Amino acid sequence: MSKKQLFFLIISVAFIACTGSKHRDPLQVVENPIPVIDLEKAVQSPTEPMKMSDFIESIEYIRPEYPASLVGTIFGVSINDKYLLLEVSDRLLCYTRQGKFLREIGKKGQGPTEHLGIRSSTLLDTVVAINSNFNRKILRYDVQGNYLSSLPVSDEVFKINMSDTNRFVINLHHGIAMDDPNLFVTGILNDKGDTVQLKKLQPYYPKGMAHSPTIWWYGDTVCVHTCVTDTVYSVSKNTITPRYILHQGKYKINREAFKDIRLLEAERSNFIDGLSCCETDGYLLASFSLDKKRWLVYYDKHSHETKSWTQYPDEVSKYGTLVGGGWENDVDGGYKLSQLNAINPDYIAVSILPAKLKEVYTENKKKGIKVKCPKRQQELEKLVNLLNEDENPVIILYKLKAKI
Repeated sequence: MSKKQLFFLIISVAFIACTGSKHRDPLQVVENPIPVIDLEKAVQSPTEPMKMSDFIESIEYIRPEYPASLVGTIFGVSINDKYLLLEVSDRLLCYTRQGKFLREIGKKGQGPTEHLGIRSSTLLDTVVAINSNFNRKILRYDVQGNYLSSLPVSDEVFKINMSDTNRFVINLHHGIAMDDPNLFVTGILNDKGDTVQLKKLQPYYPKGMAHSPTIWWYGDTVCVHTCVTDTVYSVSKNTITPRYILHQGKYKINREAFKDIRLLEAERSNFIDGLSCCETDGYLLASFSLDKKRWLVYYDKHSHETKSWTQYPDEVSKYGTLVGGGWENDVDGGYKLSQLNAINPDYIAVSILPAKLKEVYTENKKKGIKVKCPKRQQELEKLVNLLNEDENPVIILYKLKAKI
């Protein structure tokens, strides 16, 4: 082969490699392999607020069937194109995507196919998994309620997700001591309970109790941020890789406050707290509390530009946590968003009592909020007029826009 032919071969291969994938994560082509999102700098220079309609494409309301199932308090929501799962008081209830009750998944009891209470649960395709309390195991079922298998898991594991129907992403338990030798950031188990990969680091805080991790989906990977480190990790079927660094600077909870709950409650407003995130191909959104206000930070994954703005809560509790408030709903005039609890790559989920949804809608209509979609506002008004205050909480799904 001549040098000229070799040159054109190399150019052709390079071109194919660069154009072969239509869906390319922009973070894979930045100069810095681990992008730094500077939250400290962002909150020091707030910008004009973005509207909810800037990042929410549509809003869907699901009424879990009543009285076929009586839900009460909802502790967890999982959803895909066909099924809705609600985690409620040691029961896992399965519905159609439209809210028709189908069945309970698993039963509480001491049998080999039963759980002793639900720490967390997850849904992927037609497979359901329950992390059982006390007996240290994850149980797998299909959506028909048939038991499939179980696998052992350590007592430190709380939240679980499935990156594949035979791969489990595990995350640490809220309240585990920072000097516990079993402390970890995140990990991957196979369907036998064997560790595929486990990320352990020397924690930033030498003393104190771990806080709940912040978890969200991007594509088919689970993203995890914990108080152990400033790094966000991306967890796929077989690998754990650094994804972002969330720089909090002087707004990061200091070591003294972290190890003393009384000091933490007294000084909570001085630190970034209650972080929640969601992510698309184009951007990442982060929500948290600071200085007795709610903050939203927008990070553009292509330009690496960061914006931030604030909203005031309805009140501040005696523990320093924020209650109510959020981003005004200019999509259909309904419930505000205060946290970005992304339950899958496309949706943020909220559960709300029927009476509260009616109250919020009525108040917003009196305020004369200008909505982006008057037709959707009319549909919401019809819904709230049909709601019975005794029925189950309504599930609200906010669909994220891919780009802003």
